[in-house]
Amino acid sequence: MAVITLSRQSGSEGNEITQILCDRLGYRYFDKTMMAELATNLGESPANVVDISADQYQAKTWLEKTFGAIQLPYGDYTGASYLAQEDARQALTVAHVQNFIAAAYELDNVIIVGRGGQVALADKPDVLHVRVVASLETRVKRWQNRAGLNQDEARQKVHERDAAHNDFVKRFFHTDISDPTLYDLMINTDKLTRDAAASLIIQALEYLPERA
Repeated sequence: MAVITLSRQSGSEGNEITQILCDRLGYRYFDKTMMAELATNLGESPANVVDISADQYQAKTWLEKTFGAIQLPYGDYTGASYLAQEDARQALTVAHVQNFIAAAYELDNVIIVGRGGQVALADKPDVLHVRVVASLETRVKRWQNRAGLNQDEARQKVHERDAAHNDFVKRFFHTDISDPTLYDLMINTDKLTRDAAASLIIQALEYLPERA
């Protein structure tokens, strides 16, 4: 069939839609378990697989962005030098994950959530790039119901997750995650149910060019 990349705002129900798609299409979900399986095909040890996604990532503060690339002399690992090394480590991890995304593409019938998949597979004709969004107020209410948070706590959670997702894609892929040209289909779940959103995505798959 095809591959789906799914980018989602926090609280837009993108994860729930992904599960519905996996159930209805029989697709596999790209995660660390799949990467461990792919490692063998790539001649790597599954034990060495390290995953990173926007959900695990924290947006950098202004100080980290300003001083993170500066190397201090005399082996100072407590300040900017440490931050620079951490930057390099994360960049290598992201590059490693991109190799697994390319390998997952060859398997077909896979859903890749986050991790810059919409950029990594941008040139593939048989990949459907989806962005799931919702209004801020809707997402705040969903976080309140999901996690038992008050309105202020839920709003803070949404802002933190949004900042992390935006910073992740900008930092490692030099791209604005909200750029509509990255996506073939954008779905607002303010009104649409999870099942309706999944149905739209499945229908859109039918119009993708076939793999050469």
